[in-house]
Amino acid sequence: MNDRVFFEWVDSMSVGIPEIDAQHRELINILNRLFVSVVERDKDKVTIEILDALIDYTKTHFALEEQLMEEAGYDSLEFVAHKDTHQRFVEKVGQAAQKNLVEGKSISFEMIHFLRNWLRDHIMDTDQRYAECLKNSVATRKWEQTANAVMLQKQNAVPKPWWKIW
Repeated sequence: MNDRVFFEWVDSMSVGIPEIDAQHRELINILNRLFVSVVERDKDKVTIEILDALIDYTKTHFALEEQLMEEAGYDSLEFVAHKDTHQRFVEKVGQAAQKNLVEGKSISFEMIHFLRNWLRDHIMDTDQRYAECLKNSVATRKWEQTANAVMLQKQNAVPKPWWKIW
């Protein structure tokens, strides 16, 4: 694997919940693999597999975040807005993947930059807002068990082994 780094994790991105932080790091790792694939002009099949992995992992991560916010009693208006942001992101990335598959359009650097900027801004702003609620909630004492169970359940539903892309 190439050592080029397009997007680097910094400690200020931490939400203070180890499992969520680990998932954010994995999303960054997948995005870095996508960047390398685009830079090296890999075959579309490789690039689309990485993009699929990003979509699959993102959906799983979002489901976990949303479940934890709901269990912690996170503000309902903020929760709905957060969930809507997740949905719009998945739709936009899905549209890029569809264009790649159907129309043969390559993933552009503009799309890669959008993904990086969206993820960075989402982690640094939107996710930071729910972090205190989750850390202070009685319900989140079991967050690690919930996180692991949800991730395992979602991963088992994905037919391809996304972690074996390279």
